[in-house]
Amino acid sequence: MMTEEDYDEQLAKAGDFHGEICGGIAIGTKLAMYGLDLMGMELNQRHKNLIVFLEIDRCMADAVQAVTKCSMGKRSLKQMYYGKFAVTFYNMDTGEALRVSDADANKKDKSQETREEMIHRFRVTPPEELFNVEKVKVELTPSQMPGKPHTSAWCSVCGEKVTDGRHLVRGGKPICISCAEGSYYEVIEDDE
Repeated sequence: MMTEEDYDEQLAKAGDFHGEICGGIAIGTKLAMYGLDLMGMELNQRHKNLIVFLEIDRCMADAVQAVTKCSMGKRSLKQMYYGKFAVTFYNMDTGEALRVSDADANKKDKSQETREEMIHRFRVTPPEELFNVEKVKVELTPSQMPGKPHTSAWCSVCGEKVTDGRHLVRGGKPICISCAEGSYYEVIEDDE
């Protein structure tokens, strides 16, 4: 059972991690606490059997990471880039998966409230009134699981190592995604 004191404690941790307490941190803290509670997992512990799928890359994501203790580096935090205020909690041991979404984010008509009013509302409102919960099915390949890299290939264009099946095969040769589809960066040659 989540208490208001638990929320205050987790909100402070999420705020420290993020650098401030904003609306996204207030929402993400409560959502992450609720997800852990629904999965039967305790606060303030690292759960090696938990994988969290974030559907947003905004402030809420930092709160979810701070509360669940899942991380990209441990491969227990997966960024999906859907732009939705939703998170899926997946228990690797049982296969149980629950998608929790912010009910407020999906309302078209919203009343204006201050950050302080929002934080208070999330502190005192039962989570079942704030979030929608759906049972979902998640299937992961071995290369998507936490642990050491499962596969490696070297890009036939740039020569860099690509792990966990993140390469493509073109003309029978491995090629990294940035060489195949274009990259977010462009190498600048020195004029010297």
